[in-house]
Amino acid sequence: MEPTKTPGATAGRPRLSGSTGESPRQEIIREATALFAAKGYAETTMSEIARSAGLRQSSVYYWFARKEHILQALLEENRGSLQVAQALEPAPGPAAARLYAVLHADAVQLCASPLDFYEFERVARSQPQNFGAFFEDYSELHRLAASIIRQGVDAGELRSVDPEAAATAALSLNEGLQRHYRQPLPGLRTYTADDVSALSADTTLASLLRAPDDLPAVRTEAAALSARVNPSTES
Repeated sequence: MEPTKTPGATAGRPRLSGSTGESPRQEIIREATALFAAKGYAETTMSEIARSAGLRQSSVYYWFARKEHILQALLEENRGSLQVAQALEPAPGPAAARLYAVLHADAVQLCASPLDFYEFERVARSQPQNFGAFFEDYSELHRLAASIIRQGVDAGELRSVDPEAAATAALSLNEGLQRHYRQPLPGLRTYTADDVSALSADTTLASLLRAPDDLPAVRTEAAALSARVNPSTES
C-alpha cells in the first residue's frame, strides 16, 4: 500500500542521512547519474544507488521499481536537442544556420549526458518494450534535421543532397565524436565537449554549403539562434 503523504511532507520513505533538502527522486537520479558515469550502467546496482543517495534500498524501489526506470528518467531529462530542433525546423530564416544550431545542440547534449550514446542505445535495443521513447525521439530528431536540410536544398543554400542520408550522416558524426570525446584513442588528439560540438557542426555544414566560405557567418547566426531558443546556452 502506498505510504500516506502529509501536506508539505517530502514524498517517499525516510533517508538514512536524515536529509530533507532535495526530493528523494531527484537525489536518486543525481546519484545514479554519477555512478553510471563512473562505473557504467550495467555495473551499477540498485543497492549502490541507494547507499550513495543515503536511502534505504526500499526507498529507491518506492520511486523506481527497476534500474531501467532511472535510465528512462534520464532520457526524459535529456531532450534538449530535440526541443531545439522542434523550435527551429518551422522557424523562418536561413536553413544552414538552423541546421548548425541543431547539430551543435545535439553534440553538446551527447557529450554532457552521463552515459555514452551507444550505451543508451544498447540498453534500448535490448529492451524495446521499455525504451520506445528513445527510438521515437531519435526518429523525430532525424526527421526534423532532414526537413531543415531539405529546406536548405530547396532554397539553394545547400548542395543537392538526399536530405534523409545527409541527416543520418550528420547525426552519426555527432555520435562518433562524442565517443571519441569520452574515450579518445591513444596517440590521437583529445577534444573538449565544446571542441566536439563545433567540429561536428563545422564539418557537416562545410560539406553541405554551396558556398563553404559562408561558414563563419552561418556559425555566428547559429549561435544567436541558439541563445534565443535556449537562453542557458548564452555565454
